[in-house]
Amino acid sequence: MQPLVSEFIDSLRSKKYAPNSIQSHRLDLRKFLQWLEIDEEDSDSQKLLALLRKLNPEDLENYLTFLRESCKPRTMARHISSLRLFLDHLELNGLIKTSPAHQIRFPEVMPEAPEILSPEEVVALLEAPSLEHYLGLRDRAMLELLYSSGLKVKELLGLDVEDLFLDLEFLKVCSKRERMVPMTSKAVEVLRIYLDQARNKRLMHPTDSCLFPGRNGTRMSRVGFWAMVKKHALRAGITSRINPRILRHSFAVHLLQNGIDLSDIKDLFGYVSLDATLQYSHVNRPDFFKVYHELHPRGQKHTEEK
Repeated sequence: MQPLVSEFIDSLRSKKYAPNSIQSHRLDLRKFLQWLEIDEEDSDSQKLLALLRKLNPEDLENYLTFLRESCKPRTMARHISSLRLFLDHLELNGLIKTSPAHQIRFPEVMPEAPEILSPEEVVALLEAPSLEHYLGLRDRAMLELLYSSGLKVKELLGLDVEDLFLDLEFLKVCSKRERMVPMTSKAVEVLRIYLDQARNKRLMHPTDSCLFPGRNGTRMSRVGFWAMVKKHALRAGITSRINPRILRHSFAVHLLQNGIDLSDIKDLFGYVSLDATLQYSHVNRPDFFKVYHELHPRGQKHTEEK
């Protein structure tokens, strides 16, 4: 890999960027190097630096014209973001004077409606695991909690027993921004059964605090969780595409369809900006947590009505 790109990638790793994000930035920069007619494996940093120091906004507009031939606006925006990060990195390290990417304007990207499951498909998925076996109890608890609180898979798998406040129907999520998230009464009910009857049977070490142990008795992996979701989706007869992200989107859209606000989705997901929820804008509340329990399809009001 070109040394300057390699150093940039190392800086992203040190900043705890996700592996998928790092890979995307690397591939975007490969395309930029191709446009500059620089081999990705060329070890001559000075040759690349000489070209980068001559770059001006007009050159970058030509690069964007090149990208438009094969990229949609959303992909172009990602390429611009990768290039900005790279040139900013070089500027901060004194390798170039001023990044010309500061003046690049991002293309307007219209948020696409996310893929979701219907409420009936969600119920079928949640009820697919058998409660007669401790693994079924674990799987049911994980799926209920994922849909109950709109967690990311990483957040779900990182939960410890101490993060649950079942009497208050809350859980603590330790992500980039620690937050308290409500749980549905149904999720709390299943979690109580799971903790009482199943969790300890799966732990390798009795003192381990992880909430959801996997096959080896320690914290469950993403691969293991994804395999579990696919297994139960098949059992539930779900033919549409499904993954944990789609379940998270379903959580948001189902709440919005029942009347919750985008600002509340922002808080539940731990987003900094309301812009992050624009993908749900295609779809008012007096009290946040009261409305959450009233409007969530698995909430207490809905359960009692059934």
